[in-house]
Amino acid sequence: MVKTGKTAVISIYPGIGDIVWHLPFFRALASRSLEKKIHLFTRKTTLAKEILKYDKTISKVYYLNETRQFFNTIISFPKIIKKLKKEKFETIWIFHRSPRYAVISRIAGIKNIYGFGLGAQKIWLSSKKGIGDNSKKKDNIFKAKKLLSIHGIKCKNNFKLELPDFVINKKLKKFKMFPKPWIAIGFSCNKTAFMKNNKPYSFYRTWRPEFFSDLINLIHSKNKKIFFFLIGAKNELNLANKIKNKCLLKSKVIVSCNPIITNLSILLKSKVFIGNDSGPLNLSGAMGIKSFGLFGASPPIKNVNNIYPIVPPEGAVNPHKYGFNPISLEEGMDLIKPQNVFKKIKKFI
Repeated sequence: MVKTGKTAVISIYPGIGDIVWHLPFFRALASRSLEKKIHLFTRKTTLAKEILKYDKTISKVYYLNETRQFFNTIISFPKIIKKLKKEKFETIWIFHRSPRYAVISRIAGIKNIYGFGLGAQKIWLSSKKGIGDNSKKKDNIFKAKKLLSIHGIKCKNNFKLELPDFVINKKLKKFKMFPKPWIAIGFSCNKTAFMKNNKPYSFYRTWRPEFFSDLINLIHSKNKKIFFFLIGAKNELNLANKIKNKCLLKSKVIVSCNPIITNLSILLKSKVFIGNDSGPLNLSGAMGIKSFGLFGASPPIKNVNNIYPIVPPEGAVNPHKYGFNPISLEEGMDLIKPQNVFKKIKKFI
């Protein structure tokens, strides 16, 4: 495939992990662009503007007001079309099966429009190559690989996230009084989708606060020099304090419900990460930190060398056991006990 002109990418998956694990594809497309960069359109819940702020292959990030509501589509799509026209993109890649973004790309006059080519989307693409109906039920990473492959684009497994030293030093200045080693705890509960009881789907992928406290106490019983950083968002401060309050060495437990760049800086300087299957685990893995993920109600992340999945004693659970209904804490995350986690990580700390 020849070099392309100004290139846009649309990725409407909602999670931080979705952005992290699609980075190899974004970078492969950037290498094909004359600018050596792409313009990324994605959802605000990915925090892509902050996470990718210093990535040299990302020219700019635009947030989409993405919902499936009809009236939202009527309001937001003209704005996107206007933006696409203004930026004068020559090429656009759509990492989704919906025809909507292919249609607006046509309306915006974009010359090269590539996508999965499933269903009605295929009509609106400039290339009739599709990933095939047998890919419909495959995961998003498989689909992305297939999309680039059918267009002759080789993709390196490069999802490494980095921050400039001056940024790290600035963000960590207020933590200088805490000597290393540091261990980052990812207690966060990713809230991108909610159920009828107003609980996020990912609630059931979250370890109980007292389990994190018990694990910290177990580690401190062997090594009192370790400082723990509880990594979370601003609205998770109460949950972080609940964990800290049950820790025996509270002075060694630091609550870090800070902006994402601060938490990324902490992760980069941590010896180990331990946490739920959520954004911080994906970020830690992408930065090369030895990361232990708690997978009690979701499929373990595979093929990432520095992510070590911890599953219930009898093995990974089937996350689709009840269809779209999540597995309860009692049948999933509660089966992973602090003592078992400690046994698996103690030689690394």
